[in-house]
Amino acid sequence: MFYAYIRVSTETQAEKGGGLDVQSKAIKEYAAAHNITLAKVFTDAGISGTKESRPALDELLMETIGEGDAIIVHNTSRLWRSIFAQATVMKAVMDAKADIISIDEPSFNVYKYMTDPDNFMISSMMGMLDQWERMTITRKLARGRATKASKGDKPAGILPYGYRYTTDKKHVEPDPAEAPTVKAIFTAGQTGKTLHQIADMLNSQGIKTRRGKQWSAGSVQVILRNAFYTGVLRHQGKDIQGNHEPIISKVQFGKAQKQLDQRRK
Repeated sequence: MFYAYIRVSTETQAEKGGGLDVQSKAIKEYAAAHNITLAKVFTDAGISGTKESRPALDELLMETIGEGDAIIVHNTSRLWRSIFAQATVMKAVMDAKADIISIDEPSFNVYKYMTDPDNFMISSMMGMLDQWERMTITRKLARGRATKASKGDKPAGILPYGYRYTTDKKHVEPDPAEAPTVKAIFTAGQTGKTLHQIADMLNSQGIKTRRGKQWSAGSVQVILRNAFYTGVLRHQGKDIQGNHEPIISKVQFGKAQKQLDQRRK
């Protein structure tokens, strides 16, 4: 039987679907041209090819393919983007006595890879180049985040409770729905209320965390210990004056820290 596997590596690509559409179209055209009937198309959207374990790929390799089956891909980089992932996938395919058909690489042969020196060298180089490209992209992204942080802007990631990204996703601003709760937490914290008392106060008022859950002493402490609320941005262990609007003052933050530290003694 023939199975198709398609993958895109980022959430943005997964949402837009362009990458998936291109791969799917190429595979369907190939199948039609070779009179092949696809039993199923396996899709991993928004998952890196450096990961050896992916939901759809795991199902395909561990539960589906058998002797004589073949996996059709647009190119082998959809199956792997690192040497380790390549070794894992190829071993699983060979153990199942199945095969891989790469539309962009018609000469690729998973079995010849293990016996022919030239093919071994080419396939190994392709795997290393894929991994090099991935590492290069990661390094560029890290540099970009560091540059953005040095200018006082949060580089990426989930924002602390009480903040949200602006519509253009370039800046950070207080969240009108959450910021008042942050202020209430610090007001209670600086007056000496315990973490459990503050959590009980919020829960009694029906206020939920961002995930819709009840507050706990731990979730309250995370907020009370976060200097981001004073306008400070921490990146790679360094404190930087951020461009975002503070929700509380540094004086109030200091008073809350003093109360927390006293309770630890």
